[in-house]
Amino acid sequence: MRADTVQLVHVFGTDRRHVVPVFQRPYVWNRERNWEPLWSDVRMAAEEVEAELSGAVPTLIGQPRAHFLGAIVLERLPPAPGRILAMNVIDGQQRLTTLQVLLAACWAAAKTHAADNAEALLKLFLHNTEQLVHPNHPYERYKVWPSLPDRDAFKRIFISELPLFRADEHGLVTARRYFDDEVRAWLADCPKPVDRADALVIALRERLGFVEIQLEGQDDAQVIFETLNDRGTRLRASDLVKNTLFRLAEQQGQDVTTLHEEFWAPFEAPWWAEEVTTGRFKRARIDLLLSYWLSIQIGQEVPIERLFADFRRWQNSTNALAVDVLIDLAHHGRAMRHLEGLAGVDPTGQLLQVLDMLKTTTPVPILLHLRARDGVPREQREIAARAIESLIVRRFVCGLTTKDYNRLFLSVLQTIRQAEDVGVGELLRDQLARQTAESRYWPNDSDFIGGLLQDNLYRTLRGPRLRVLLAGLESQLRGDKSEQPFSPAQAANLSVEHLLPQEWAQHYPLPANLPEEQAKGSRAAALHQLGNLTLTTKKLNSSISNGPWAQKRAELNKYGVLLLNSATVLQPYETMPAEVAQRWSEGWTEEQIGMRTCILIKFALKNWPRPD
Repeated sequence: MRADTVQLVHVFGTDRRHVVPVFQRPYVWNRERNWEPLWSDVRMAAEEVEAELSGAVPTLIGQPRAHFLGAIVLERLPPAPGRILAMNVIDGQQRLTTLQVLLAACWAAAKTHAADNAEALLKLFLHNTEQLVHPNHPYERYKVWPSLPDRDAFKRIFISELPLFRADEHGLVTARRYFDDEVRAWLADCPKPVDRADALVIALRERLGFVEIQLEGQDDAQVIFETLNDRGTRLRASDLVKNTLFRLAEQQGQDVTTLHEEFWAPFEAPWWAEEVTTGRFKRARIDLLLSYWLSIQIGQEVPIERLFADFRRWQNSTNALAVDVLIDLAHHGRAMRHLEGLAGVDPTGQLLQVLDMLKTTTPVPILLHLRARDGVPREQREIAARAIESLIVRRFVCGLTTKDYNRLFLSVLQTIRQAEDVGVGELLRDQLARQTAESRYWPNDSDFIGGLLQDNLYRTLRGPRLRVLLAGLESQLRGDKSEQPFSPAQAANLSVEHLLPQEWAQHYPLPANLPEEQAKGSRAAALHQLGNLTLTTKKLNSSISNGPWAQKRAELNKYGVLLLNSATVLQPYETMPAEVAQRWSEGWTEEQIGMRTCILIKFALKNWPRPD
């Protein structure tokens, strides 16, 4: 066999057909496991090209980062007169087919934005030269010809117009719709979509790599297929980095035994091997540390899958001494353990708990960097943490996307790396406040209030986001001087309760002074508002939750350790007018819900401030 590292242009940029045997399984790749990671890799590569072309970030000269897409195994089919060269796909048919779907979506998006050059170049990746296609075999125009069950659907993915068969549930068409949505939104989210489309073409053509294995006549294709798909024990990325560092240290004349004992041995404690959830995946802490650390060094996102390759690329470009790298890694390791041990009442610890509840880690390299800088004053770290939490909470309350967080926080990280220790937190806060793009904007008070006033807040946020919001309000109600501060993690296992129950008809009559339809509309609007939501330390059973207010009020009082209940529900808040306070305990109506919403909004503005 012959194995070569090739770019996507080698695979799809020439007149060549990739024929999937009819007996191979049909298309099975899906969004979560396959399409999203693939688009993430392609988008990241394109954004790197875009940044390099604009001069926005420094590049490692001569070493553009390649995004590895795996291996494909091909076997050349016997030549036929007047026919285009054909390769039998032994392994990699799912990957090749999906790439054609992605390329079709990119081509259609370029066409939509009148990116004529990008459209023409992308079309070369989709179809063989028309003049070479045999008139009796029109399907030879396709670069990939999938297995029999997928062929009809495959031909449909090359339609450029939308909507694309919304009722069609075939996996290939569903994939095309997914890539359509992602690529079009990404192209539109910039001032110059045509330039971004050109960067996308460069990334697709030059930054995506395969290992292409071509079998020779004596090779047994089936044995090779089974061997490639056999599951062995894989080394972690951190193991590969470690081996590289110590080989390098040995070459540089260092005492590797001493280096290991002093700097790497602490990483062999069980704590570092424990896997923690980040997003959709579980990762060992040591791998996460190396990923965060390398992100700090290169100013780019470093997925675990790319950690070793990116580390080698960085090492080759900097010629850093292994001992210096080990010293710095050990220092950042101690900083990470310190962060993990912070209580939830510390602003940085509170932010880490919020990030854990939201299953995101994009700001963590910033927090690690600030902790590892011993000269940064504590109050500057606190300013930075509060600013990041405020931006995140305000954005999710306002229903804004999280898709650009990785680039936003990496951009901020590169700015603060160059800053003096004194004032670094304020610099971070001010840079966040200056963002104007919709995908990065830090909502002002007016926008935040609008989000908090929405009638459907419960259904809009739900789950962890709603608990983060209510936990922050509880913390603010208690104030800085409370002997029992409240942290976000404490809310993770609490129950979200509607004070006016969703099943209200039996015990909560509509206001008699309004027409019935108007009263029902008012009730529906109030039901999921902020002022009708609270946390309870014990889930109320349905008979109490939906029961009369006097009974429910007594139960809330029984488990009323939270000020969300005792200070704003069980008794009128201290600033309420006397006439309202007098009837506060008589029932729970739209009037109380509206007033409590206003009270909680004041605490939200105080808990998640934004500079003017």
